[in-house]
Amino acid sequence: MSLAALRGALTRLAVICALLGGALLLLAVGVTTASVLRGAFGTPILGDSEIVELALGVAVVLCMPLCEMKGAHVLVDFFTQALPARGAAGLDAVMRAVAALVVAILAWRLAIGGYNMWDRERDSMFLQLPFWWGYAAAAVGMAAWSLCAAFVAVESFVRLRRPA
Repeated sequence: MSLAALRGALTRLAVICALLGGALLLLAVGVTTASVLRGAFGTPILGDSEIVELALGVAVVLCMPLCEMKGAHVLVDFFTQALPARGAAGLDAVMRAVAALVVAILAWRLAIGGYNMWDRERDSMFLQLPFWWGYAAAAVGMAAWSLCAAFVAVESFVRLRRPA
């Protein structure tokens, strides 16, 4: 499979993740709005914060693969401004690989945390929402992010090797 085809497939995966993340953001906004409106009449939604916490945490993670594929992360280039273009590109490629590794470790730890929450049957206080759902969804988002970050790192190394 060529890099271009792989980029297309990973970008589609990232878009699907981002759409799911956007849906969770809309859910959080809807629950918050409904709770505030009901609260004005003395009957806020019980457990609204539990839903919002779960939705927002997972939504952020699900949006990161698309951010990675589009190169939309915040870039601090204060220290690399003085480097030649090839040196800055090399450092960027190495840092993308490090990011892929760190995100993979986070995905692994989230998966273990999700299993532990499932095994211990941990639930939220008011709605008794199982905590493992959030961990599992975040682990899937982190795994997708790690795949995208690893691809972008490889793509950066390949581009670095090509003559200018």
